[in-house]
Amino acid sequence: MAAFMYFWSISDAVFLTLMVWSSGSMVLLLLRHRQRVQHIHSATGHHRCPLETRAAHNILMLVVTFVIFYLLNSIFSFRISAFLDSCLWLIQTSSVLASCFPTDSTFQLLLMDPRTPRFCS
Repeated sequence: MAAFMYFWSISDAVFLTLMVWSSGSMVLLLLRHRQRVQHIHSATGHHRCPLETRAAHNILMLVVTFVIFYLLNSIFSFRISAFLDSCLWLIQTSSVLASCFPTDSTFQLLLMDPRTPRFCS
C-alpha cells in the first residue's frame, strides 16, 4: 500500500512539473516573440494589450487554476485511499474538485476572449 502511494505521488509530481515547465516555456516564447515584434505593435498602435501578452496571461491563469484544483483533489484522494476513509463528504468533495477545472477553465477562456459580448462595461 505504501509503495503504491509513493509511486502515485512521484508520478503526480513528475507530470505536474512537466506541465508547469511546458507552460512556462510557452509564456517565455510568447514574451520573446513580443519583444522581437515590438516595433510592429508600436507602429500600428491599435491594440491596448498585445495578443502575446493576453495569451501569456491565459496560459498562466489556466495553469495556476489547474494546479490548485489538482493539488486539492489529490489531497482529498490521498486522504480517502491512505486512511481507507469512506466518509461521503470526502468522496463528494473529491468528485466536485475533479470537475471544477473543466468547468472553471471554460468560463475563464470565455471571459478573456475579446469577442465575448460585454454587458457591464
